[in-house]
Amino acid sequence: MIRIDRRLLQNVDWVLLATALALIGLGLLTLWSLPTRSASGGASWRQLSWVGVGLLALLAVASLDYRRLIRFAPAFYLGGVALLVTVFVVGRPVAGARRWLSLGPISLQPSELFKLIFILTLVWALTSRWRDQLPRGVTLFSLGLLAIPVFLMARQPDLGSALVLLPVLLAILIGASVEFRLMGWLGAGALAAAPLTWFVLKGYQRERLLVFLDPFRDPLGSAYNVIQAKIAIGSGQLLGKGIRGATQSQLAFLPERHTDFIFAVFAEQWGFVGCLVLIVGYALLLLRGFDIAATTREPVGRLLALGVTALLAAQTFINMGMVTGLLPIVGLPLPLMSYGGSSMVVSLMALGRLLSVRMRQFR
Repeated sequence: MIRIDRRLLQNVDWVLLATALALIGLGLLTLWSLPTRSASGGASWRQLSWVGVGLLALLAVASLDYRRLIRFAPAFYLGGVALLVTVFVVGRPVAGARRWLSLGPISLQPSELFKLIFILTLVWALTSRWRDQLPRGVTLFSLGLLAIPVFLMARQPDLGSALVLLPVLLAILIGASVEFRLMGWLGAGALAAAPLTWFVLKGYQRERLLVFLDPFRDPLGSAYNVIQAKIAIGSGQLLGKGIRGATQSQLAFLPERHTDFIFAVFAEQWGFVGCLVLIVGYALLLLRGFDIAATTREPVGRLLALGVTALLAAQTFINMGMVTGLLPIVGLPLPLMSYGGSSMVVSLMALGRLLSVRMRQFR
């Protein structure tokens, strides 16, 4: 007979869960509003099925004791790297990129799953030799854990997933009380090496950076996406144009409107007020995550919650930044809203980890 400790249920963060479900609902409504004759037709029903799978994954992750799960982090890391390598061998190419593995009717994006694996492995590496201040060797080892997946993701290419691991690493290292002088040297080294990345970027990635500096450099080509996104956001004005009046999304002027640019669709439909409500929703979700990290008494749970929250925060900030033209386009979905099975399931698994940490902080 299965016995459930009542103290676990008493510590469920219902505000976090309700906020996440509300954001998912807004995403489903936005997908449903898109015309069925488009390539994204039926996306809302497929996304709803992935929400169901993701909620089951959330329950499974939340029911596991994260302190036991952390012991298997090295095995998860090796398995995740193996999946990233497998993409180059049998991965399904889409638009010149190999990011997906076909498992029958299902497509898996290993880079999405690896984000959670990286957090788990990094926390394992830092807490296995916990100190008031971490030894430099452990910090350098953490950089090695980062370098392998970043290289493999960049080669797919999936620059967005690779870049989002950097703020996650930074947040966890700060939470682990890493020596700030060492952080300064690492930061200086990264800034010095940044110009060299220009020579390893692919042609279209360089073009995206140039478009970021000059948005009207190629208005009918490389700059088309961000220009149309700005038009959609601006046309929403204060209260939006409504579901049927959103011409940019309804008439398919806005590319990738059901995936990376769903925020622009939402902004056109509901305007500034709607965007403000959406941003407040994400802010509440992230604040709950950081609060869980701040109130957790032991290092493993604190760093795990911090890493997961930093991941969701980075993805949200980068997606909204690139859609509004404040950041270069890197191809990163908006958590809990953008269409995509891998993204939705992984986002809900991340929330499951937060719930797992929160539920186990009873005395």
